[in-house]
Amino acid sequence: MKVYESNNIRNVVLMGHSRSGKTSIVDACMFNSGANTRIGQVDNGTSVTDFEAEEVKRKLSIGAALAACEWQDCKINFIDTPGYADFTGEARGAIAGADCAMIVISAKTGIAQGTVDAWKIAEKAGLPRVFFVNKMDREQADFQSIVLELQTRYGNGVVPIQLPVGEKNTFEGIVDLLGLSTRIKERNANNCREVDNIPEYMEEAVEEARLKLMEVVAEIDNTLLEKYLEGEEIKKEEIADALIEGVGKGKIFPVMCGSAGKNVGMHKLLFDIIEYFPAPTDTMIAGTDPETEDLIERQLDDPFSAQVIKTLVDPFVGRLSYLRIFSGSLKSNSTVENVRENFTERIGNIFTMQGKQQIPVEKAYAGDIVVTAKLQKTKTGDTLADKSALIAYDAIEYPEPMLAMAASATKKEDQDKILTALYKQQDEDPSLMIYKNTETNETIVRGVGETHLDVLCEKIQRKFGVAVKLTPPAIPYRETIRKAVDAEAKHKKQSGGHGQYGHVLIKVSPQSSGAGNAFSESLFGGSIPRQFVPAVEKGVNEALCKGVLAGYPVVDVAVNLYDGSYHAVDSSEASFKTAAAMAIKKALADASPVLLEPIYDVTVTAPEYMLGDVVGKLNSKRGQIMGMDAISTNVPDKDMSAVHARVPLGEMTNFATELRSLTQGRGSYTMAFANYEVAPPRTAQSVIEARQKKDEKK
Repeated sequence: MKVYESNNIRNVVLMGHSRSGKTSIVDACMFNSGANTRIGQVDNGTSVTDFEAEEVKRKLSIGAALAACEWQDCKINFIDTPGYADFTGEARGAIAGADCAMIVISAKTGIAQGTVDAWKIAEKAGLPRVFFVNKMDREQADFQSIVLELQTRYGNGVVPIQLPVGEKNTFEGIVDLLGLSTRIKERNANNCREVDNIPEYMEEAVEEARLKLMEVVAEIDNTLLEKYLEGEEIKKEEIADALIEGVGKGKIFPVMCGSAGKNVGMHKLLFDIIEYFPAPTDTMIAGTDPETEDLIERQLDDPFSAQVIKTLVDPFVGRLSYLRIFSGSLKSNSTVENVRENFTERIGNIFTMQGKQQIPVEKAYAGDIVVTAKLQKTKTGDTLADKSALIAYDAIEYPEPMLAMAASATKKEDQDKILTALYKQQDEDPSLMIYKNTETNETIVRGVGETHLDVLCEKIQRKFGVAVKLTPPAIPYRETIRKAVDAEAKHKKQSGGHGQYGHVLIKVSPQSSGAGNAFSESLFGGSIPRQFVPAVEKGVNEALCKGVLAGYPVVDVAVNLYDGSYHAVDSSEASFKTAAAMAIKKALADASPVLLEPIYDVTVTAPEYMLGDVVGKLNSKRGQIMGMDAISTNVPDKDMSAVHARVPLGEMTNFATELRSLTQGRGSYTMAFANYEVAPPRTAQSVIEARQKKDEKK
């Protein structure tokens, strides 16, 4: 593949609901452009961009994939993204590399939640948006209904630039409203041919749609608006120029149509991408000075700068870093600076990608997306720049991972490999969160949803040969007491030579919640020599690490050592430490011990009309509703609201999955530790019995 300059590059991210046909569109375009000798198929595992083993198995996209092709002396970088909600993080990274988002809608199912999510993500990023209504050959396809709903949701800037010729099983082509040309699919042909005439039965609909298009584009240019109002003819070139400007400014959102499966409309899509989609030259580039944090801008011909939009980790090839070049140019065998790490990275060979196929390139200019291997410290989101002109681009925002599970190896000998494999996958997928819970000694994995974590386990098994088992994480319960008691313990042992003797009297009292544990002494008369007091304190603290109910740490108690006795020969630090532990066990058993459960502040965000179900679910989890807030959005019928509640952590284990089902994937939540509270008797009994069974198995 030859080297392309900035004005001859188009970067398009395909977004939308799962199964809308994004991957099939890329496959058809790769074939039509000559990049592939046949049209790839998702169902038979030959798709260009669904090449991971997990994607072939599940027949859906899991990771964002780059596929570059050449058309009309231009390079088009397609970034195919997953539509399934668990993998929305892949779309967030892809957005950072694109200049335009093409939101794909299935004509069969219409606007779905993935459509709405794609719009919100692209809108937040300030990315120009276009719509492509795919699968026009399917039953229940209704182009006009989809257009009307899009206009209702997103305004009159949504306007068709094509109309379908037929629908469902009669769909055979498209009419271009700008050029007034028609492309018809010939029977048993691989593509469409252009014909001069518009089908007679469509002439009225085409005229009406063309007038609507002129009305929308005329509002972009005052000269065109005057011509339109005065009834003057507006040339195709004038409409095209205004359309290009409107798309780039995010004021016009063209709607196209076709069928990737039948390869209808795909040639026209390639032409339209070159003609109407923004080039990198139309994109403003801004970042911050890494030293002063002042806002700075970069021009395309300024020194080199780029951002890593994706990382792939392969146990054999190593790490592949996908770079979107924002300024300057990049050559193989050069050096650049990782701004975050303040580390010089060496760039080896650079490639463009067609799915998993690497195509070497000599040089890449601003606006292009290329891949390089084996960068040492560079991660997704990092900025690489010329050392003489450093700049830092905004970090990529990823979805909050809601579902937490404990990860362990199915074989004990593989346990040490688990953490290493997980951290490597976190480099590839920043929407994962991996950490070690030092209290429970568990490796915790947080993901977006169940499928997200299932795929993670499959990847680790395939790449690193380690089988991973996921289980609900242990809940860090606590124990405390409700009344003050005195306890006495004497540790006395004689076994020849020096014996052991330690004798303590202590008072154990409850403290207020969150006060922690405290140790004091009020000895008098030399009942216990001072040098043994630290040993008593150590014995107390160690004994409080394991309560008498279920073996959980004891908190919020005050222990006072007020009396005891010693033996001049047999007393030792070990003896008093043992006696102190014995006294604590006696005291805890007599001081009305209770189990404490961790309580978390939970904020659930969901559409307002779903709040009743959300509140009901939280109530069923013993949640205490603290309040609600309205969150305004740009979508008039999808106002979001937040519910604030306090919920026991033990009730939140499956909440991520339950919330997704309850809200059709529209809800999300965050949580933070609040405090510990006394667990209800039924809960306490269940926890105690479970702990006893666990101890019996050991």
